[in-house]
Amino acid sequence: MPEEWLSVAQAAAAMKVHPRTIERRMVANKIESRKNDDGQVQVLVSLPDVAQPVTFEAFETVKELANQQVDIAAGSASALVRVAQEQAMRAENQLFLARQDAGRYRRESRLAVGLVATILVVVIGAVYWCTRTITQNQADVRRASDSAAGAVLEARTTRQQLAVQTDKLDTALADRDSAMLAKAKAEGELAAYKTELSGVVQMTQKHPATQPTGLIKRMAQAFIGD
Repeated sequence: MPEEWLSVAQAAAAMKVHPRTIERRMVANKIESRKNDDGQVQVLVSLPDVAQPVTFEAFETVKELANQQVDIAAGSASALVRVAQEQAMRAENQLFLARQDAGRYRRESRLAVGLVATILVVVIGAVYWCTRTITQNQADVRRASDSAAGAVLEARTTRQQLAVQTDKLDTALADRDSAMLAKAKAEGELAAYKTELSGVVQMTQKHPATQPTGLIKRMAQAFIGD
């Protein structure tokens, strides 16, 4: 059986099949294919020895089938174009909705950023105020501690001074008691001495003749105060 390179339409007419069948066989590598110098696809077809040349009717049949394929392809292309247009419109609507969502998200993000910034400023202010208050309280506590320490030291010094004054007072009281005892003793001795002098004076009054007795009397009277 001779083999001949024919176009897809010629091969379909010669083999009395649909051109799509030839194309499927080409895809499945069941028929060898090539491109000629004009870029037309040709297939290698085995023809019977008694095969008649392709007639005009066969070409018309192939032409009609080709026109049908063209119409089908054109309808498919139109359908694809309509689908593509619908998809493009849906995509445009989705893009519009996405832009609206993006704008809303952008506004919400700006609002969130502003809110976060406000909260951050408030937190920083609160931290500063707390830190300043704590620092002032610590300074007040240190001053109070220093004052308390000074008061304790002053109280200790006052206590020591009070103890010294108490000791001095005790000593003075003891000295006063000693002085009072010495005074009482002296007064007692003086009273006894006065009594003795009185006795001497009385004795001298009984013997006024002698001069020493008069001298003793005068001394006794001067001492007693009579």
